[in-house]
Amino acid sequence: MINELMACCRFAIFLVCCLALPLANSCRAAPANDDGKKYARLSNVKDLKSNLGIRFLFMRDTSAPLVHVCISFKYAGSAYQEKNKSGLPAFYEKSVSCGSGKYSQVQFQQELNNRMIGMSCYSNEDDFSFSMTAPKIVLNEAAALFNVYLQDPVFEKHKVKCAQEKLSAQLQSYAENPSMAAVKMFLPALIFKSHPYENGVFGTAENITMLSIDDLKKYKSDFLVTSNAEACIFGDLSEEEAKNLLDKIFRNVPRGVPAKDSVPDTDLLLESASKEYYAQSPQSTIVFAMKTMRNHSPQQYVATVLSFILGGGMMKSRIMAQLRTKEGLIYSGHTRIVHMNHASLIIGTLKTDNTNVKKAIESLKKIVTDLRENGISEDDLAFAKSNISGSMLVSLRTSGDLCNFYFAKMQRGFGADALKEALKGINAVTVEDVNTLSKKIMDENNMAFVIIGGNEQ
Repeated sequence: MINELMACCRFAIFLVCCLALPLANSCRAAPANDDGKKYARLSNVKDLKSNLGIRFLFMRDTSAPLVHVCISFKYAGSAYQEKNKSGLPAFYEKSVSCGSGKYSQVQFQQELNNRMIGMSCYSNEDDFSFSMTAPKIVLNEAAALFNVYLQDPVFEKHKVKCAQEKLSAQLQSYAENPSMAAVKMFLPALIFKSHPYENGVFGTAENITMLSIDDLKKYKSDFLVTSNAEACIFGDLSEEEAKNLLDKIFRNVPRGVPAKDSVPDTDLLLESASKEYYAQSPQSTIVFAMKTMRNHSPQQYVATVLSFILGGGMMKSRIMAQLRTKEGLIYSGHTRIVHMNHASLIIGTLKTDNTNVKKAIESLKKIVTDLRENGISEDDLAFAKSNISGSMLVSLRTSGDLCNFYFAKMQRGFGADALKEALKGINAVTVEDVNTLSKKIMDENNMAFVIIGGNEQ
């Protein structure tokens, strides 16, 4: 239950961090260089270190008596594992809640519920993360529970086996969540061949079944150590209280050896690659990948605007306006930018009837061709910039939202100025920038497709 809720929250966070969260046409952001009180609060973030030497981003916000903590262990994701154990972080994510310290799984959850504490963890290709939201009044108890959750998981054999079987079954029942399966399993295998990202987040169901409790314990001792951690703490507490809180959470956690960034940079292997997976259904999910600019590239915000115009602007995006409104080929469609430590890509998703799969793909390619050949207008740019900046600010109204935003940015190498940089970068994009980049990366002949659904009749 905890991990499923966290997955939903992370998806929302991810959209914000890609700067592609659409907003209704009526929302308009003030210019990025507005220095009024409304935006000053959003920039009051500091880069600090705890007494244990753990780097963390901090912001004090007394608007609500809550504290939000996110902790990341760098280079601990699936890409940093042995190939036959790439699913180990995902297995740990499912198993860590089977019990903690003196508490059974049920007892630990009850302790959290009694104090209105939310606690969860999440793994991806690059990192492993923990998060907590707690009322300030129970912060000491929350820190103690977080410490137990972090450093003293109880891997009870029967419950770990159940978690293992559930995860393995989930990987084989891809029809239940085709978008997740395509993005985390099938697409990586298609576009990252002979690279650690090839294994996706889970690896294979067969390899999951071969993992053991000893593997879980070794993963914890190798990766979930103090020297490998960084964090964000936002909410109703002072700097000193934040430092003490982080040190309480990491009390008795081994310092360990920092994990190394052993994964090389890579480009996408696109070349019109396509793979179909049958799932008995009248509908199909089409997931596609395209080239974009790397994180920290001078053109990353130009790429953000371009992706938004292609598939991020609700009904006004090129995909929805053409494929749904004009042609009636899809139920829904969107794009987003995915930044990993060593690769970046545009991922798009189309939902359609089985009989319209080929037509939808053909029409999508025509949109891509048109963007490359004809570019965008000033109106397109104004709409995109206003909605991207506006959606960010509207979505970052609480300390929890801000904590999640900065945490995701921290994981990709940004610091306390991440929001300022994003707003400034979006505001500086010009029509010429977008049209030049379109000619460079919009290529209908270099798109990878994963199609999950029933056969066309």
